[in-house]
Amino acid sequence: MAGRELILTNVTKRFGGLVAVDNLSFHVREGQIYGIIGPNGAGKTTVFNCITGIHPCEEGSIKWCGEEIKDLSPHQVVQRGIVRTFQTIRLFGQMSVAENVMSGRHIKSSQKLWHGIIHTPTSKKDERENWGKVFEILDFFDLTEFASSTVGSLPYGIQRRVEMARAMAVNPFLLILDEPAAGLNDNETQALIQTIYRIREQGVTILLIEHDMDLVMEVTEYLTVINFGGKIAEGTPGEIQDNPAVIEAYLGSDDDE
Repeated sequence: MAGRELILTNVTKRFGGLVAVDNLSFHVREGQIYGIIGPNGAGKTTVFNCITGIHPCEEGSIKWCGEEIKDLSPHQVVQRGIVRTFQTIRLFGQMSVAENVMSGRHIKSSQKLWHGIIHTPTSKKDERENWGKVFEILDFFDLTEFASSTVGSLPYGIQRRVEMARAMAVNPFLLILDEPAAGLNDNETQALIQTIYRIREQGVTILLIEHDMDLVMEVTEYLTVINFGGKIAEGTPGEIQDNPAVIEAYLGSDDDE
């Protein structure tokens, strides 16, 4: 049986005449904290959208645990243990923190429609177990005190934690984070770094996009750098930070002046 590895091979995604992802390959191994970096508009989020079934790719292969997943719908991808957060927070603003996290449990629920209508013992047991899991997750993310608070009334940094908590409610094997440090202050970013390590300790592989290079260099074990949709470099953080192609992509070259 194949391990829990994500392998992209020669993936290409086009939008009309625009090539957003160009013949991209990389390999995320089980247990890694893996980073995808590149300048704005490089195609990073599109890569995540292809992996999670939002945008089907025209060419190439996306394999998870040895299974081809490039043609699966988003909910089928989630069912296989791949869950993501978004660059722009997408929470239910009028619902409580606990209810938002509970919304991530629906795919784990064993209830049928009629169970909820007549409140069978099965439905009560299932709901009790799911709420128990929710409060475990709230405790993990230090969100218990905000359980009954309306999400829309909370500071941005706490909302970021709620979004990650909702993703973890699915019990993922692979957690995909799209710019998790965006909008966070220095203290919140340091707390995020520790949270990422703690999530990995739960046996979860992490794939992230991030523009905060201090965070990237601290937490990731391996990086792929893309520009104009194609790979320009890959390696450890130490190898990447001194790579001339990466420096040119971010800072430009003398010929650009």
